Amino acid sequence: MARSSGIDQTEKARNAARIIRTIWKNPLISRYEIAERLHLEKSTITHQVSRLLELGLITEISEGQAGPAGGRKPIHLAINKDYGYIIGIEMQVEAYSVVAVNLAGEVLRFKTAEKLITQESFIQDVLNIAIEFAQEMGGTERLIGVGVGMGGIIDSDRGIIHYSIPLHLTSPMNFSAAIAERTSIPFLIGNDANCCSWGELAFHKADGLKNFLFALVQFRTGDVALQEYGGVGVGFGIVIDSKVYTGTNFTAGEFRSAYWTEGNRAQFSIPYEEIMTVTRNPAILERFVREMGRNVALFVNTFNLNKVFIGGNIEAYDLDVPAIFTEEIKRNWMYPMPPACEVSYSTLGEKAVAYGAAGMLLYRIFTSTHLPVDSDSDQDPLVLSLHL
Repeated sequence: MARSSGIDQTEKARNAARIIRTIWKNPLISRYEIAERLHLEKSTITHQVSRLLELGLITEISEGQAGPAGGRKPIHLAINKDYGYIIGIEMQVEAYSVVAVNLAGEVLRFKTAEKLITQESFIQDVLNIAIEFAQEMGGTERLIGVGVGMGGIIDSDRGIIHYSIPLHLTSPMNFSAAIAERTSIPFLIGNDANCCSWGELAFHKADGLKNFLFALVQFRTGDVALQEYGGVGVGFGIVIDSKVYTGTNFTAGEFRSAYWTEGNRAQFSIPYEEIMTVTRNPAILERFVREMGRNVALFVNTFNLNKVFIGGNIEAYDLDVPAIFTEEIKRNWMYPMPPACEVSYSTLGEKAVAYGAAGMLLYRIFTSTHLPVDSDSDQDPLVLSLHL
């Protein structure tokens, strides 16, 4: 009997997860439409939706249009964007950025500050940044979780940093285990460019994004960044069939130009001494963007991607980067019909990675296979879903 009850609870949790995921992906959907999509009994939908409304996870918006035969107008359902907030953090070599967003992806608060990142203090620094920012938001009571983005080879599923230039890390660091020893707040960590891709998937889900590339381009002027890699960092987030592709060893998107020259400390063919001047030399900037565009074109045309996002503080410079990328994609294209790929800025600028890190956590929540809304636990069901 107990076993049967356990199976029933598991099935209820799965149904709850499917329902809330459907509402998240299809804002302003009706109960009837959910039942049709998921092939669930109306009584199951009624019970689960009532529970989700009671918890405050979803909300009823406005009445829709009645059908052709008349009758009762459907009531639309949507995720309650103000249910709680998520913190996203970008950890750089000599600074960090932190943002708070609601469940609709609206930025509630943002700040950036200088901070030298070291392997020894990294875990505690991340925790301190999150907690202090949460206090500025009014406390941790409505904090759902924290996403962290940074450069490196990172297994975000297990929370392990395998390699990182900013941290001078050459052996694995179990970030998730170390954080769990200090707090019960859920933390996720991911590669910075991958975080940007998760952000696009999480917060622009209605746009039908399926196969795209996110080119993260960052210029750093601090001494450490200039010495390490000339102050220019480029990484790609690759999305295939609406999933962030991380590769066999989590190195997908780690980038070195096809034109790179032997011995160059930078990622491009442009000599290290020249690329250090990219932010103040328009000729070097255009040469840099052109070379990057040729690399992007190979990805786009080989994998038939239909969208390229460009993010990072390159958005602030007076150069039409999307136009150059588009030109290089067309130059690389081999067929008479034009390539079906749109190139645009992410419009997030310096917020791109922190915002994306928050999106990574939100995406994980709403694609979880279990949501314990029928649990007797007093804990937040969204927080619980991150631990399942």
